[in-house]
Amino acid sequence: MLFLVGFLSQCDEGMMQEDPEMFPDSDLSFSLHIRPIFLQSCAFSGECHTGAAPANGLNLGDPAPTFISNSPNVIVPFSASQSLLFQVLFEPVNNIRRMPLRGASLSTARTDAIRTWINEGALLN
Repeated sequence: MLFLVGFLSQCDEGMMQEDPEMFPDSDLSFSLHIRPIFLQSCAFSGECHTGAAPANGLNLGDPAPTFISNSPNVIVPFSASQSLLFQVLFEPVNNIRRMPLRGASLSTARTDAIRTWINEGALLN
């Protein structure tokens, strides 16, 4: 009991942070859930998909990206399986290498979040 009281007294709002690998099962927010994934994996520190000349014309650093690039079907709302952005998270597609190009593959939690977001319409909320 004493241990629990001591632990709880140390847990204030500053220490309690949401796990970045935890996502809701539905109704994901682009700004709260999906954009941070893109910023960390695709558009950080001037990486591939940001800036004046983003790779393949796709700027994921923009707060409201258009998902228009040099490749068709980057995002097909309501269909992650037809969305190039989702497909290349797992394997090369049409001369586009698996993404992210630099670094490790995205975690299952993150790919599931992107899948859910696209399958629910890919809204920029």
